Amino acid sequence: MSKRTSRQRILLGCAAMALAMIGDYLLGYGTIEMSSDADAYMGIAWNVAPDWRYAASSVLGFACAALFAVAAVALMRVMEQKYALGGSKLYKLFRIANWGGILYFAFIHIGICMLPVVFNAGMAATGDLPTAANMAIRVLKSIAVPLALGFIVCDGFVTVAWIGMVARGMLPVKKIALIFNPVMIALIGQLMNYIHNGMDSGFESLGWGLMYLVCAMKLVGKDERV
Repeated sequence: MSKRTSRQRILLGCAAMALAMIGDYLLGYGTIEMSSDADAYMGIAWNVAPDWRYAASSVLGFACAALFAVAAVALMRVMEQKYALGGSKLYKLFRIANWGGILYFAFIHIGICMLPVVFNAGMAATGDLPTAANMAIRVLKSIAVPLALGFIVCDGFVTVAWIGMVARGMLPVKKIALIFNPVMIALIGQLMNYIHNGMDSGFESLGWGLMYLVCAMKLVGKDERV
């Protein structure tokens, strides 16, 4: 890694998010869907999908976290040493979000992957959809707090920090880059659900990937090492 330029290391964040997006779609596409059908339970169509999808999603989450760790460290070094943002409150918020993301991106895939696996196990054991669904919901309740906190700290903090730094001209990027953050891209992704439920699954990770792509292309030169 020491031979890589700063741009190459930051671009690993894009590779990390590409893996995360694959994991997101393995996890979210075609599993549960909001439905108004009479046989939908709690307004949701619950589908049994192969367990291998969730195992693969968990592995991809770990791989994503490893690559992202390298990229995040490189990006934070650039922001601190080249742009002297270390004393900025917005940058500190950005730093917290990125450090948190290193752990959260692995945890979220494992944590959420537990839910459909429990549902699948419940369906296999009982053949009763409400029972299986309630088993999954019970597991969700046990992990809801760390999932919610992780979303706030990682996606929420980084979105606020990114918008603030770009809007204030603290980074040499165009104002259009304001939208390249996890929350904004995830909201745009919701529109994809009008095509098919679950199409939005990878858009949160896409937001992180686009943000890192902008940083790699605009914050450092091609051969620059910071």
